[in-house]
Amino acid sequence: MIDMEEKGHLRVGLIGIGYFGKHHGRIVSELDEAELAAVCDADLSRAEEAAQRYNCQACASVEEALPLADAFIIATPTQTHSAIAMKCLRADKHVFVEKPITGGVDEADQLIDEANKRGLTLQVGHVERYNAGLRNLCALLRSPAYIETQRLSPLIERAAGIDVTLDMMIHDIDVVLSISDSPVKSINAAGASVLTSHIDTAKAWIEFESGLKAFLYAGRLSNYKLRTLKVSQRDEQLSLDYQSGMITKYIKNGSAIKTIPLDKPPVAEPLKEELRSFIESVLTGKKPMVSGECGREALSLALNIGTIIRESVSSVMI
Repeated sequence: MIDMEEKGHLRVGLIGIGYFGKHHGRIVSELDEAELAAVCDADLSRAEEAAQRYNCQACASVEEALPLADAFIIATPTQTHSAIAMKCLRADKHVFVEKPITGGVDEADQLIDEANKRGLTLQVGHVERYNAGLRNLCALLRSPAYIETQRLSPLIERAAGIDVTLDMMIHDIDVVLSISDSPVKSINAAGASVLTSHIDTAKAWIEFESGLKAFLYAGRLSNYKLRTLKVSQRDEQLSLDYQSGMITKYIKNGSAIKTIPLDKPPVAEPLKEELRSFIESVLTGKKPMVSGECGREALSLALNIGTIIRESVSSVMI
C-alpha cells in the first residue's frame, strides 16, 4: 500500500509501447490518481515519441526505468512477461501485466509467490471483467447451468505468433472461471491451424464439479468481430454483446419465447476501469479483482485446451 498523502499521484511506468501499450499510456496520462512517469521500449525512438507526447521520461531498458516509478504496466510480448515482471517485483514495484500472465504456469507461480512475499499488487489484464455489461449480467445470475461464448475476429499480425486460445479464448476462460467458482471436472476440445502455424480456431467443452457446463468458441478466420456471452439458468437465458454492453433476456411466453432488451449500461471504457482498479489496489492494498492467481488459472486452462487440440490433431495425422 502506498500513502497517497506522502507520495501524491501514483508514479506509473509503462513497459512496451506497441499495440496495447499506446492505449495504456493514453489512459494513465488521463487519470487523476496517477502520473505516467516513464515509458520504456526496446525501440528507444518509439519510447521517446511517447515520452514527448505524455511529458515523461523515455527509457531503453527496464533497469533504467525502475527508479522512476512505484508501479509498472507490462504490455510486451507474452514470452517477455515473466522476466520483466520479476525484475519489477524484485525491485519492490507493483505490477500490472497484460494477459496471458506468462507463457507457462510455473513462471506464473513464481511471480505470484514473489508478489505475495513482498506484499505487492500483481494484476493481470483480463479487460472483459471490467465491461459494464458483464458486471450487470453477473448481478442477474442465480444458479447458472450452461454458458456459451463466441469470440471471432480477423487475423491481425500481432497475434499470428500465438494460439487463439491464449490470445482470444483466454478472455472467455477467465470470465467463465469467475462465474463458475468451481473446480474443472473435464475438458474436451477441438481446433485447427489454418492461416498460421498456431491454433487459429478452437472450441472447448468444459464441465465443472458444480455441474455447470460451458462451451467456448474462438476463431480468427472471420471478417468481422463478434464477442458474445450467453448464460442459461432456470426459466431464462441472458445474452451479452460485449461490444455494445447490451444484455437481452429470453423467457418463456406461453409456447413462444419473449425477448426482453435490458437497459444498456452507461458507456465506460473497460481498459480505463481496469487501470483505475489497479491504481486503487496499489494505493489501498486491496486485492485486485483479477489477481495473479486468476491469471494463472486462466492460463492453465487455456494451455490444457491447446494441448488437447494438438494431441487430437497429431492422432489424426498418424
